[in-house]
Amino acid sequence: MNQEKSFRFLTIPNLISIFRILLIVPLALYIWHSNLKMIFILVLIAIISDFFDGIIARRFNQISEWGKILDPLADKLAIGTVLIVLFLKQQVPLWIVIIIVGRDVVIVLTGFFIAKKYRFIASSNFIGKVTANVLAVMVVSYIFNIDVLKKIMTLLAIFLVFLSSYSYLKRFIMINKAGEDSL
Repeated sequence: MNQEKSFRFLTIPNLISIFRILLIVPLALYIWHSNLKMIFILVLIAIISDFFDGIIARRFNQISEWGKILDPLADKLAIGTVLIVLFLKQQVPLWIVIIIVGRDVVIVLTGFFIAKKYRFIASSNFIGKVTANVLAVMVVSYIFNIDVLKKIMTLLAIFLVFLSSYSYLKRFIMINKAGEDSL
């Protein structure tokens, strides 16, 4: 919190996050049409670009408030969209979609509430980042129909979704209390 906040929008990491958001449309279409080769290529591009946007942001001091929003939003939109497409193709049960997409909607809305009320953008925490990665692996296991991985990753993902939800709830309560105490 001691670091000066940067509200720069046009940074390389933010452009990479926007690129990842734009990749969602072709990814969803290729999943719908079961084009596994193109799905593999797009998922690989998304993973590599997600990895590099964080490195670039830290290495070249391009961490920004916008980046704190765009990077996790790209992850949530991609995972949510893919899960919905897989549900429509009857490859993922509805309860998984409801739990994961529901949690992400609550996190995004809570983040907007905190940003608006306290002029503070909370970045993802460690458990949230781990959860996002496990969710990505789970989604890939459903896309490529890897049964043994689907079962393991679904159990781990659901556990982490609840654990990270608890973590974010605790954090929201602390931010809200600290914000109200300063008013």
